[in-house]
Amino acid sequence: MKNKLAKILAVLCAACTTFSVAACANSADPDVNPKPGIDPKPPKEAELLTTYTDNSNSNSGTGFNKSLWYRNDLKLDMGDPMLVYDEDLQIFYAMGTRGGTQFECFSSENLTDWNQESLGGFAPGVNSWGRKNLWAPDIQKIGDKWYLYYTANYALPASQANYVGEDHCQIGVAVADSPKGPFRQWTGTNAYGKQIGEGDLPFYGMEHQTILDQNVFQDDDGQLYMYFSYDTQYSPEGERYTSTAEIWGVKMKDPVTWEMDEATGKPKIKRLIIAGYKSLDGKKTDIPWETMSPSFLEPMECVEGPYMIKNNGKYYLTYCANSFVDMEYAVGFAESDSPLGPFVKPDDTYLQNMICGVPTENPGDYISNRYRGFQTGTGHASICKVGDEYLLAYHAHLNRDAWGVDSPYAQGSYTEWRALGMDYLYFGADGRPYCNGPTFTLQKLPDVITGYKNLAPSATVTIDGNTTPDCAFINDRYTNRAVKTAEVNKEAQFSAGTHVITLKLPEAKLIKAVNVYNSYDREKSTTVISRIEFGNIAYVKDLKFNLNYLVDTYVNQIQEYTMNFIYPHAAYNIELTNKGVTTDTVNVIISCDHAFAIGEIEILGK
Repeated sequence: MKNKLAKILAVLCAACTTFSVAACANSADPDVNPKPGIDPKPPKEAELLTTYTDNSNSNSGTGFNKSLWYRNDLKLDMGDPMLVYDEDLQIFYAMGTRGGTQFECFSSENLTDWNQESLGGFAPGVNSWGRKNLWAPDIQKIGDKWYLYYTANYALPASQANYVGEDHCQIGVAVADSPKGPFRQWTGTNAYGKQIGEGDLPFYGMEHQTILDQNVFQDDDGQLYMYFSYDTQYSPEGERYTSTAEIWGVKMKDPVTWEMDEATGKPKIKRLIIAGYKSLDGKKTDIPWETMSPSFLEPMECVEGPYMIKNNGKYYLTYCANSFVDMEYAVGFAESDSPLGPFVKPDDTYLQNMICGVPTENPGDYISNRYRGFQTGTGHASICKVGDEYLLAYHAHLNRDAWGVDSPYAQGSYTEWRALGMDYLYFGADGRPYCNGPTFTLQKLPDVITGYKNLAPSATVTIDGNTTPDCAFINDRYTNRAVKTAEVNKEAQFSAGTHVITLKLPEAKLIKAVNVYNSYDREKSTTVISRIEFGNIAYVKDLKFNLNYLVDTYVNQIQEYTMNFIYPHAAYNIELTNKGVTTDTVNVIISCDHAFAIGEIEILGK
């Protein structure tokens, strides 16, 4: 797999030598002719301040400062990842679907280098009810214990099965004193006084059903809820709702017991989300991207992998839609005023409820084809809180150039399908979650890891000395992700020539790095920043964009594509040497011979 990835990346690098987009030129030399209202050129000796850019080794997995940046190089192979951050130890732990008979635990301090924890994870005992197909770990701290909720195959006893050896996915729970484990399968007495042994289902009452991908959420009042995917294809005829997997939920009595209807012996589950429907009473075509899977499998209209997060009193239930083998597999969300709904998917604008994924309007169209070569199949996400920030952890296809009918999965290879990727989860002015991904570019590490935070949102922004509507797009933590769609454009637009973007902080801060995010539209991208000034103290000049983030022609294992695209959320990454510089003003000066756009600017400092 590594050789294959290296080959793909070598093609990307080779393609960069023939890119055809017009490069930026110094139509007006900013060293000689500063814009009116901009501080004069800093002293010449300030040029000694050097910079770091990740250009020559962009896609090699090396060559960048791992204490400041991370990148989705897809080194840790797993599906359905669960990412947890230990605040005391400042360590990330990751578990996911891998071999199917246990969960291995991996740890990292920088989201790049991962090590297996020899005494972590979970393996069921020989007498366990579920010993195979262990999927989708969900790790939650409840009280002073850590609980691991998981999916496993449950073989009904012959006396209860509709046929001998009937298997269904069911939900289990294990417990530990640490997020890394080792976890042990929970046994004991549940909230209804029933004794649960190692061979018993803790969440019983749906033994003939197929339920999986559970997530447990604790509300502010301490009440627990479980969300899961209910594959109604395998439900008894009297309970079948559609031919798809749906998201259902249930209130819990305690961490190991869901609410039961004691008269019927069944849990009090509630239907919440259906693929393609804006709400339970909506139309199938309300949210078309959720039912575009062109999989080689039988038609699959599926929502799975739920994960709940609450923000400003609203409940946001995330999930993934389409088949996991396809590029169209992506993360969406629905919102509600109550933890058990009713949930509604916002659709005021195109792709409004898609958090992370490949934007597309029709399966196999230009938009999805152009994304061959990097992050696709991004789904089954968990949400990890790191200080005051959130990371959306998802799996992505390891083979970036071919999946679906061309995938190793389709050809019968069941190893190294997917790997861990992550991007920041933000909440907009409307409170709704969004993500500037999926990315295959350098991104800043969380604030609590580096000690540097993005100061730009607190800055006052002007363009060429003026306040314009486009100024708001410079520091709103948002970048666009798709061209040739109806997605709302939130980039700052510039005419050909020299322009100065000024970010004025409330007070002087120590600045270590600056990220200037290029346009998402290849035709409006730039390849050079003329100069970045740090007040009157220092400046850096002639900053080159990472050309590995531009692709003209891409050759995969099947055919050659002419694409001309730019990776989403790709930036000029400028890291100052030594301790950085202290100032309250940053000027970004760009001279370009064609109209261009800038998506976002981050200032990392403290």
